[in-house]
Amino acid sequence: MTLNSPYDIPGVRRDSAAPLVAGVRAEVDRWREQDYVGASVTSRRLLEHWFLDEHQAADGIPFRYYFAQREAIETIIYLYEVARARTLAELVTNYATTPVAIAKQPYPRYVVKAATGSGKTKVMSLAIAWAYFHSLREQDSDLAATSLVVAPNLIVFERLREDFEGGRIFRSDPVIPPEWRVDFDLQVCLRDEPVPVGAPGVLALTNVQALYERPVVTNPNPVGALLGPRPPKNLRVGDPLLVQLARRGKILVVDDEAHHLHDEVRSDTGEPLVAIRTLQRLHEMARSQAPSGGVVAQLDFSATPRNQQGQIFPETIVDYPLAQAIEDGIVKRPVIGELSGEVEATSDDASIRYRQRLGAGVAKWREFRDALAPVGKKPLLFVMAEDTTAADQIARYLETLHDLAGKVLTIHVKMGGRDRGEISTGDLAIARDAARKVDSDDNPFAAIVSVLMLREGWDVKNVSVIVPLRAYTAKARILPEQTLGRGLRRMTPPDSGVDEQVVVIEHEAFRKLWDEALDAEGLAVERRRIDEVRLEAKVIAVDPDRLAYDIEIPQLSRVLFRETAALTSLRPEDVPARHIERVREARSETVDYTGRDLLTGEVIERSQYPLPTADDPTAVLAWYVHELQRDTRVTGQFALLAPLVKDYVETRAFGGTVDFDDPLTLQTLADPVAQEVILGALREAVDAVTLVNHKVGSEPKPLILSSVRPFLWSRDTANVAKSVFSLQPCDSGLEVQFCSFLDRCKDVTAFAKLAREARFSLEYRTEGGRLAYYYPDFVVRLSDGEHLVVETKGLADLDVPRKDERAIRWAVDATVISGTRWRYLRVDEEVFYDNQSRLTSMKSLVSLVYEVRRQAVFRSQPAPRRRTPEEILATMEDVSRRTSGLQGIDVDDEIRRMREELGG
Repeated sequence: MTLNSPYDIPGVRRDSAAPLVAGVRAEVDRWREQDYVGASVTSRRLLEHWFLDEHQAADGIPFRYYFAQREAIETIIYLYEVARARTLAELVTNYATTPVAIAKQPYPRYVVKAATGSGKTKVMSLAIAWAYFHSLREQDSDLAATSLVVAPNLIVFERLREDFEGGRIFRSDPVIPPEWRVDFDLQVCLRDEPVPVGAPGVLALTNVQALYERPVVTNPNPVGALLGPRPPKNLRVGDPLLVQLARRGKILVVDDEAHHLHDEVRSDTGEPLVAIRTLQRLHEMARSQAPSGGVVAQLDFSATPRNQQGQIFPETIVDYPLAQAIEDGIVKRPVIGELSGEVEATSDDASIRYRQRLGAGVAKWREFRDALAPVGKKPLLFVMAEDTTAADQIARYLETLHDLAGKVLTIHVKMGGRDRGEISTGDLAIARDAARKVDSDDNPFAAIVSVLMLREGWDVKNVSVIVPLRAYTAKARILPEQTLGRGLRRMTPPDSGVDEQVVVIEHEAFRKLWDEALDAEGLAVERRRIDEVRLEAKVIAVDPDRLAYDIEIPQLSRVLFRETAALTSLRPEDVPARHIERVREARSETVDYTGRDLLTGEVIERSQYPLPTADDPTAVLAWYVHELQRDTRVTGQFALLAPLVKDYVETRAFGGTVDFDDPLTLQTLADPVAQEVILGALREAVDAVTLVNHKVGSEPKPLILSSVRPFLWSRDTANVAKSVFSLQPCDSGLEVQFCSFLDRCKDVTAFAKLAREARFSLEYRTEGGRLAYYYPDFVVRLSDGEHLVVETKGLADLDVPRKDERAIRWAVDATVISGTRWRYLRVDEEVFYDNQSRLTSMKSLVSLVYEVRRQAVFRSQPAPRRRTPEEILATMEDVSRRTSGLQGIDVDDEIRRMREELGG
């Protein structure tokens, strides 16, 4: 199955039934293409940091937000700040494609529909950080440094707590730009913890039930009337949470699984009940504290944002459906494993009645268990019963199986009333503890048994097999997101090379029910006979019998850093001079206007209107400075850069002295060619002083390939002899063939195809000036002791020369520091395919690549100049200075080698 990239901007997206989504999506797409025009400096910097800068997680794995997450936060920012569409009436007027009943809302409400497993919590963290910094950095900001995050129940609360407690998600994810970290002072308060009034920022996390204020009850008992109602057992000391939050003025409300908050609506009048009234009460209380206070916005997140009548919430502005998440590989690929034969046995005992499906589920779970054991993953079997009686019967049966005994978790839920689907009080403590363990490496459970109506919070990563059990005569319709949702979350990242599956065990008699349900959701789920369902992933692991092919890669410190301290010394004369020709006379452009009668088509008016020109020097200067900051990723330096830009324009950009405020100068500065020339020169100067090369050093421990933990891989693999890994994880046919070539080279003693799990990356500067990370393809050891880092390349992009430059420098640094010779080689696809039949060694390929490059240089440059020995010596002396105090090598020998490479 070919998957889309979950990170790239898609060319086509699925249609949405939400009336606002199509119009909003089109406008946000245009806004993105225009580089967020109209956004505040704060919003623009955050968006660029999140989605244009490259990031690495603490474990060295690259980190990127999904496009679905990007689109969600972009849409929220655009509608609130740029379009300022903050009421349902404004949203409907501007974007609705179908009629919408408009209800009054006392504050902005935006609903984000995001499939289970698509990362709603990360979008919440971005929204909270945006509101915090906007309120801190933007004058007269409408946003808030205080956020209230509401969970629908305690299990979801515990899941959110894992991310937000102590501000964990703001440290583990690249939420905060590096230069703003010192300003981020957000105190996280969990339910029942006091909310500080004076803290710069507060995030209060609670479940919705903890917000409810106790109703006033008229007590007919005279004693009760005299003494007041008996205090409840869970009485909180101090003021209620609503009062504490209201004292802070402005509050951003973020609701997870928000459809539950809107479940409670009076059927006769549509009047919202406790949950929504409580939030509206918070708004009123905060406004009573200060006129500018109140709920600044309510952000609702849900995979199923529908009311009790099945209608999607009209405020839905983003729709990322489950079908799209499956196609993008963000969640597991669902497979329905179908059974034939008898549907169910005749018995009052559910474990006997559904023995066929249970047996198939256990067998399939065992296959997953055995396949995943080498990589340390523990798959879960999830059985969904009709009621608690059936759940207990099934759990008792599973406990009799030798490999499930003592490993079955039973979760009882309430079967009726307002709390239908909530975990029973008696099981709550066990369930909360288990929710934290089931995805860990030391998870004690192998199977979970509950009922079909178990609410959110149990959609955990390790569920690989789901067995939904219902009687064949049951009339209740299948809810795919409810059933599949228990096992959609991936165990591995989407780009890890693993095509993960979740298998739903069903009898073919239920095919029609599934077809109807899947059609309603726009899902096309693969079906197979149960004996044809296999885990489509291979284990990439170190072979203990191949340790002779182990390779040690030096771990070097980063050399590229962005530092702004030197900006204070930057002068206009440090910026390259340009000779832009200034316009000699003012030009005015006009647009023709023709007014026609709509009914008759008759022309009733003609006119010409002048187009507005850039005539405000302050605005023009601000635009140049903002563009420069955006291009160089140097933010918060307006006061330093504005005088530099102005002086440079007036003294060096035009080949002479001009007046910045002169209308002719302003008109020239508005020309796109002049803008690119001036900004290009300024970028060059700013990069020269802010992109700093630090002295390279070695990390305490080198990267040893045999220390890489086993991992799963669903793409191409190569089976070779000269590698410490059992299989080579390949991304293309070129890489598979290159593995075969290396394996037959007589001068290659060991090699490995590197996946991201190897954690070997090099930082480099992109064509656009950003700092990014590059992950080489191969590492090779030759018989003479030399090591190579090899990149196989199909199509070349603009960043290839910069990656080459960085890898070449790494090879020189690694050679000097480790005492082992390292070399970098880029092998282009065309060169390899055209010559592989006659290549017999790695050295012959190296010579061929150098010869091809040398010929290309001669063709493009009539008189190529070779570096002299003195220049090569100067290069090596520079390397020696940068690595002073570290282990060295024979410089003369290195010069001879470089001479040979240069052809002389």
